Amino acid sequence: MKIDIKNILTSYFNEEGEKMACPVCTDEDSEYSQLLEIANFLEQHKLSLRPENLELAWQYICSSNMELKAELDRVAALFQLNDQSALEIYRKHFKSDIGEQIDRIIRQAVEQIHNTSEIINDGNENAIEHESALIKQADNIRGGKGSVDIAIQKLLDLSRLMVESTRENREQILQTNMKLAELQSELEVARNEADCDKLTRLPNRRKFDRILDIVIKKFENEQQPFVLAFVDVDHFKRVNDTFGHECGDRVLRLVADELMLLSNSRCHTSRYGGEEFAIIFEDDNLDSVMKKVDKCREAFAKRSLVDVESGKAVGHVTFSAGIAQCLPGDTKQAILRKADLALYEAKSGGRNMVLKYSNGH
Repeated sequence: MKIDIKNILTSYFNEEGEKMACPVCTDEDSEYSQLLEIANFLEQHKLSLRPENLELAWQYICSSNMELKAELDRVAALFQLNDQSALEIYRKHFKSDIGEQIDRIIRQAVEQIHNTSEIINDGNENAIEHESALIKQADNIRGGKGSVDIAIQKLLDLSRLMVESTRENREQILQTNMKLAELQSELEVARNEADCDKLTRLPNRRKFDRILDIVIKKFENEQQPFVLAFVDVDHFKRVNDTFGHECGDRVLRLVADELMLLSNSRCHTSRYGGEEFAIIFEDDNLDSVMKKVDKCREAFAKRSLVDVESGKAVGHVTFSAGIAQCLPGDTKQAILRKADLALYEAKSGGRNMVLKYSNGH
């Protein structure tokens, strides 16, 4: 489930005596959770509590990224794993090249616009030159200077050159516009990739935050209600420990597919992080959302899963959910906290249930 990892780990490191006393570091069976393993990883290598190190620790312990694990083990074996080397490893494995793609697209677009500007400027200069030459020849004809036939031929030649120059400029501008349209399409793809979780193909935390900001604005300006739901896979560590992280990844994709059935233009499902998902229900109320999410939970809990790699029965996998409605005066942090508290109650109450936030929590 989602928790404030940094604050909890800070408390963990500052705890005097037995560090195992931290209550969120064990599950209901007194088994150590991934959180404790992450804390131990950070402490063992003297890594600071910052997002990049937390992500590395999480991926090392919970993911099936064997290449990352091998590199971390190699650097640690040389006693070279520190904040700086960890940051370099993080950037190597997790820094998306989306930013570079967007930068490249923007640079090319600026270049195309600059080329178009030069074409237009050249065209204007050519037009002025042709116009001056045409006026001169017209004056020669009116003044009776030289051969009329020669003057008319020059007029015709100048007119033809002007038309050809205009045609060439038009074709270059057309090609530039086509290139700009192509770059715009590439930019849209890059933006979508930047907002997409690679494992589940759902919108990621970055996209979720933007959508939440938008619906909060709608609530403040137009009084359009919305409900936030947090969904967390129950006993997910057991799946990873028993069947491996690749099986765990497949389970997450199955949960994502199930939750996607709720999605439409007014309902936005995202992967919030780890085994947790977030769903924003626009223009909806608590009771309605409660029924929808609970129906989804019930349907998924009935499925008996089998690991496709080993053929072993995974059995029934369930999830818990907490939902909260945004009320007047609620900040972004307030609605996140309310949904999180409701999820905590669902997990503490036995899991495989959906609970809504109430002031009594």
